[in-house]
Amino acid sequence: MKNNRGRLVRTVNVLILALLLLTQILLIRSWYNKTLDDIGINAMTISRVVADSINIAEYERLLAGKEPNDYFREMQAYFKRIQAETGVKYVYVEHQISPSQIEYIFDSEGDSLGETDELSTPAAHTNTKAFHTRAQTSTLWGTLITGYAPLVNAEGQVIGAVGTDVDIQYIYQELAKRVGQIILYAAAMVILFGLLIYFTLSEEIRRRRVVEKNLKRTMQSVKNLLNNAGQGFLSFGSDLCIEPEYSVECQRLLGPDLAKRNFPDLIYPEDQEQRDFMSKVLLECFQENDPARREVFLSFLPDAIFLNNDYIKIEYKFIAAKYQEETQALMVILTDATEKRALQEQMENERKTLKMIVKAVISRNDLLELISDYQRFCQVTVPQLLICKEPLQQVIIDVKRRIHTFKGEFGQFEMMHMVRSLHHLEEEIKSFEQRDSATSAGLGMLLQNLNLERVLNEGFRILQSTLGENFIATDKTIEIPEAKLVELEDQIATLIPSQEANILITKIRQLRYRPFKKLLAAYPNTVEDLAQGLEKSLYPLELEGGEFPVDTKRYRAFTKSLVHIFTNCVDHGIEDREDRIKAGKEEKGRVVCEMKLVQDQILLKIADDGKGLDLEGIKQKALELGTFTAEQLAELEDKDIIPLIFEDGLSSKDSASMISGRGIGMAIVKQELEKIGGHLDIVTSPDTGTEFNFLLPMETGAHSYN
Repeated sequence: MKNNRGRLVRTVNVLILALLLLTQILLIRSWYNKTLDDIGINAMTISRVVADSINIAEYERLLAGKEPNDYFREMQAYFKRIQAETGVKYVYVEHQISPSQIEYIFDSEGDSLGETDELSTPAAHTNTKAFHTRAQTSTLWGTLITGYAPLVNAEGQVIGAVGTDVDIQYIYQELAKRVGQIILYAAAMVILFGLLIYFTLSEEIRRRRVVEKNLKRTMQSVKNLLNNAGQGFLSFGSDLCIEPEYSVECQRLLGPDLAKRNFPDLIYPEDQEQRDFMSKVLLECFQENDPARREVFLSFLPDAIFLNNDYIKIEYKFIAAKYQEETQALMVILTDATEKRALQEQMENERKTLKMIVKAVISRNDLLELISDYQRFCQVTVPQLLICKEPLQQVIIDVKRRIHTFKGEFGQFEMMHMVRSLHHLEEEIKSFEQRDSATSAGLGMLLQNLNLERVLNEGFRILQSTLGENFIATDKTIEIPEAKLVELEDQIATLIPSQEANILITKIRQLRYRPFKKLLAAYPNTVEDLAQGLEKSLYPLELEGGEFPVDTKRYRAFTKSLVHIFTNCVDHGIEDREDRIKAGKEEKGRVVCEMKLVQDQILLKIADDGKGLDLEGIKQKALELGTFTAEQLAELEDKDIIPLIFEDGLSSKDSASMISGRGIGMAIVKQELEKIGGHLDIVTSPDTGTEFNFLLPMETGAHSYN
């Protein structure tokens, strides 16, 4: 209240002082203008009186003869008397002899006739307006106001003009005197006003000092909090240059002397393309008035970066601008999450290691078989490549298929170090394939140099450190080796009659038979892990049916290849959560697997409720690979396009990832299916999903033996 009352008193006093000064100025201006108008009127009145007293005939005679006579001398005396009685500066009669020159006929200051002078304004005295208004000029003889009156002959022509000059220098002296009085008056008012302000402001000044002191203390406290919060706080306007106020942590994360430096330049010091993109997005943010659209633009900005070996999380918030030329500023909050990220990565690695160990324990025999297959590939297949005589292209296709399948199988056991190494190996083979000097022996040397078994030993080390050294080295289960059973079957076939042998062999083979469902037991976890890695929401995969026993050895290679089918269902088929909602589907996707016997065959159905096969994308890839021409593709129906997914190198994805995109997996499925004499029917529909129906021969023990 005191602050408002003091401000009101000062405002009223200022207004009063200003009003008084303005009143004085207006009075002086009014006096000045009226005085000049009165002088002009008097000058024009004198000129008219003098003009009326002039004999036009005698005047014309003087103009014609240019010789002084008695009338001239009489009028000269008259003009001097007028000058003396009225106090004017000059009274005269002028006659224009050319557009730029005049001559004086009568003149209160001279005795000669016909003195000439130059016109500053040509034909000024013949302008009728000059006879109704005053003229003001500055000359060597002072500042003069002149009033004119015309001399008109009998024909109505202007033949001269009577001019009366009045010196107004004294008016300026009077004006200066009055202005001086105003200045003294104003000075007195200012002194009084200053005293008034002093007394009214003294309390407010004291109060403001207290407020400023408290404000500085508060600002210092806030600054200390920000500097010790472990986060960087900075802001900038539409010029993208950092404002001078920022926290200490910003200097540690981005470097010293940040004021006026361009923010995108600091975030991407070595990536011009990213700098340009970030600058463009930020400018769009500042130009956008719609808060919702602005948030969309902000989502395009990076929320984390690696900079100077630090992992920095970034948050963006619009705030009120500090400076008048800006309406809003963008505040940036930087958080060093390097240790947190390292801890998260460590926890994630430990989680994956634990999952690997659990899966290894649950499916120990499958893991040992996989390891055996991989070791056989490294120890037998790779050395054979050095002396292989088969066409290089076929060798590369076979090797890529084996490696791609191994990658999927090790992925089922969460052995991610193997997955990464095999993915790197695929890249190396791809580069090798493009060399002009590539040979089968060269491929073998490449694989040997990569020391593939060393990576497998790393997996052994992890398992053995947790489960003991004998987990892989020994087999504590009481089982009859499969080779012994096969040997027994051969002996029975040799020593026992055929009909009885078939019965015995069937029973012996059933000892090593397992439910068909067991061959796919790892896939529910595989699908769940794929969905988590791709951030897709899925119902758990349930294996329906498949309790009938089969010779697992016969179907194992085929069922292992199905990892590529399940991968494609999750990666290619199932949409992201947002896309499913837009399509009117459940938020969670669904992958199903059903197994049943149909007469003497196994019907295996794997289906998803995703977006269906991208037939146009498949056609485009086939065109790029040169498998078909555009004309040939145009003639194909959809049912003819679908089988193209089994072509080597054909993938609807633009780039390969750790999961898919090589264009190899489906070719492997086809190869293994053909080995066991199976058939496949594919049904796909846009936005509905894709269904793979495998029909596999179901053979009894005796039939298989025969």
